[in-house]
Amino acid sequence: MATDQAVDRNGGCAGPGVCRRLNGVFCLVTMLLQVAATTPALCSPEVTGSFQKGMVLGIFSKTDPGYFRESLREIRNLGADSVSFIIPKVQKDVRSSVFYDDPLVTPSDESLRLATREAHRLGMRVFFIPIVYVEDLKEGEWRGTISPPDWDLWFRRYEKMILPYARLAAAEGVESFSVGSELCSTEGFKDRWRRIIRRIRRVYRGDLTYSANWDHLEPVSFEEDLDFLGMNAYYEIGRDSSSDVESMVVRWREIQGKIRAWRDTNGGKPVVITEVGYPSRAGASIDPWNYYGDGAADEEEQRRCYEAFVRAWKDETILAGVYFYLWWGEGGPKDWDYTPRGKAAQAVIEAWYQGGQWTGKLREPGEVRP
Repeated sequence: MATDQAVDRNGGCAGPGVCRRLNGVFCLVTMLLQVAATTPALCSPEVTGSFQKGMVLGIFSKTDPGYFRESLREIRNLGADSVSFIIPKVQKDVRSSVFYDDPLVTPSDESLRLATREAHRLGMRVFFIPIVYVEDLKEGEWRGTISPPDWDLWFRRYEKMILPYARLAAAEGVESFSVGSELCSTEGFKDRWRRIIRRIRRVYRGDLTYSANWDHLEPVSFEEDLDFLGMNAYYEIGRDSSSDVESMVVRWREIQGKIRAWRDTNGGKPVVITEVGYPSRAGASIDPWNYYGDGAADEEEQRRCYEAFVRAWKDETILAGVYFYLWWGEGGPKDWDYTPRGKAAQAVIEAWYQGGQWTGKLREPGEVRP
């Protein structure tokens, strides 16, 4: 994965260390690993119990226990009580049925153990989210358009790929596990997904979800087999870079109506936003999903996006948790990537997480199904 290779809005790298989040998120790691060794607060919940005040931590190829200690301590100091680890597995192209590791983006099992144990030591819940990263893309392709010639073979291999992570999650007491993420073209295969979920439940007894794409919620056909509804939320909330907080809150109110309707059609299950975030660049409110965005660094627009999210959601009881994307890298005012680390948005998260509560009921920390 080259670090300075540009691609279109459907995936791949988009400048030094940047990749469109929708495809898989992670070319930024390559740059950061080349540029510098990056190293960069206590209670616990569940996807059930208290509101999940979450953050996504970038693990990728990190193996140093010191990195996990420092990063997780920083996340805990935000007031976060939950952390998710995205686990990319690579598929060559959208027609492939073979999964493999990329050492730059796929964390080792040992790294996942180290990070999980440190998070638990700090009193935080842990959430595993395996994803499919498609290496070679053509115009209009991303993991949501996977189309193998043999779906049975793809699902068999997907099951074989994901089950070891479910076993690892069980062994380490991970509280939540996602059976998939943003695999839009697969979501109509209800029986195949139900088989995978059954197999996962044989080895893992925590909460299960599936992370649906924000513009593809209703087509997920197997929500009844999950413990809570997961989704990412990279909606357009601004009309231009000068959009104010009030107008973005109004936009979120419109979006909430659609999410509430989706929830109601699925038995009123709790909704967890498994991923939402904004780059600190001009235009972040317009296309927050787009790693290809080339706007100038603008931490103020990022801050407004975070403030609008918090104002719209902090008292909304349909929401059982949120995981902000992504704690990674040096951050700071001159950085234009997604991390809120060392930026004005960090203070917005702290203000909410250090005082926010949820009145609903999910599973208590560490509690497992009988």
